[in-house]
Amino acid sequence: MILFRNALVHSPPKKSIHADVLIEAERIAKVGRIKPMAEANVHESKTILPAYIDSHIHLLEYGLSLLFLDLREAKSREEVLDLVSSRLPEARNRGFLYAFNLAPERLAEIDWQPQTGELDTIDKRIPIFIRREDGHSVFLNRAARRWLLYDQPIEGASDPISGRFNELAVERMQERIPVELRKEAFLAAGKYLVSKGVTGAAVLIGDSAHLEDVEIYREIASKVGIEAVLFPQNPDVEKVCELKLSRLGGCILIDGSFGSRTAALREPYTDAPGNMGILYFSNSELANLVKCANEAGLQMTFHAIGDEAIEQIISAYEKFIEPVNPLRHRIEHAELMPPDLIQKAMDLNLILGVQPMFEAIWGQDGGLYEKRLGERRRWTNPFRSQLEQGLILAAGSDAPITTPDPAIGIKAFLTHPIPEERISPQQALAAYTHDAAFGMHLEAKVGSIEEGLQADLLVFDKDPLKTLDFHPKAVIRRGKVVHGSI
Repeated sequence: MILFRNALVHSPPKKSIHADVLIEAERIAKVGRIKPMAEANVHESKTILPAYIDSHIHLLEYGLSLLFLDLREAKSREEVLDLVSSRLPEARNRGFLYAFNLAPERLAEIDWQPQTGELDTIDKRIPIFIRREDGHSVFLNRAARRWLLYDQPIEGASDPISGRFNELAVERMQERIPVELRKEAFLAAGKYLVSKGVTGAAVLIGDSAHLEDVEIYREIASKVGIEAVLFPQNPDVEKVCELKLSRLGGCILIDGSFGSRTAALREPYTDAPGNMGILYFSNSELANLVKCANEAGLQMTFHAIGDEAIEQIISAYEKFIEPVNPLRHRIEHAELMPPDLIQKAMDLNLILGVQPMFEAIWGQDGGLYEKRLGERRRWTNPFRSQLEQGLILAAGSDAPITTPDPAIGIKAFLTHPIPEERISPQQALAAYTHDAAFGMHLEAKVGSIEEGLQADLLVFDKDPLKTLDFHPKAVIRRGKVVHGSI
């Protein structure tokens, strides 16, 4: 039993209060004035928040990025090649070399990208597989091309591999990861999330070919340490229902990414005239999928980044879902969203699964958004405009694309490169707590500090709404301290 006496309680959208908070077993037993209790562990004058929820995470892939090579911090061509080479002994034991998060635009040699021949100089026999930071392009040596895309017409394809070939290569790479290693990756990812105050997540799992990771996760779910809601990334409605899942989507792709110039745009890329990106579905294909999933009672969400892709998924939703949106259908990313699309999304009460760290990484002056979109950059991730229209934002990391640390995600909300789109600390906190829970149909269980809800809480010595440091001192999960100390 834990008693917080005279705690400052932040639980948006409700007003902050000073109150005593009693935790008994796994639940919040009481919020208010509580008489002294000899049997309780008493803590005075702490600040308490609901534990964070990551509304969009590729949990397996993030775990794999912890186990394999992460190139996020590499600063030059030489460092990239040296890091890859340093993993050869391990790769020879495993039979492949897997690396994540190469960001060519942040290297000293701006926009250098490893060519197939260059990777062959590191090793010609071991498949080398490197994923771009945005996840929508891959860099392969010839061994990896033969290993993963042996039946595809890519012999003359230029580097990097993108579009449908990228998706196929990633699917096949995941298949080749041994089951025990996948379990290890899930557990590693869960441990990291808890260390950052994340005790709940919308876990994007599986792909268009396979859903075996659903059963693998279910085997070890109790050990991962988070409240997970699974979004199977597979368009087979019947298969999803057979697995007794109530959701469909995540990164079922409507389009690609800005970095790889595969996000679908209404007008061509500023730095690639004539290129308007890729739509992965025809209008009729997408409409049929939305119709079937909606009739099956599945909550849906789709990856749509460019304005053309966002418009396509909204148009499909308009045909089949009720404006009150009882199943809480969503759009993931929704990055380029001018006012007309914000209004259309609001007309359907759609929930937006957003990633504030995208602006911190790509939204700065002279950054990726400006290079790819020019003046359209004004409407990338327009968080304040979306909230002012009444949309609900459920915040996530898209890890391994960005680090799953809500404290830096909240900072990114507050420091949006376009000042008009910055939101308040309370709004940012809501996006990682109550509104994230609402976006997963979990608001009656987690995401708020209310009597009867699960005791998933964060403890601070100082008020983070004043210090703007949202890294907790202690993390409580189901009534027990699971990280740090009070």
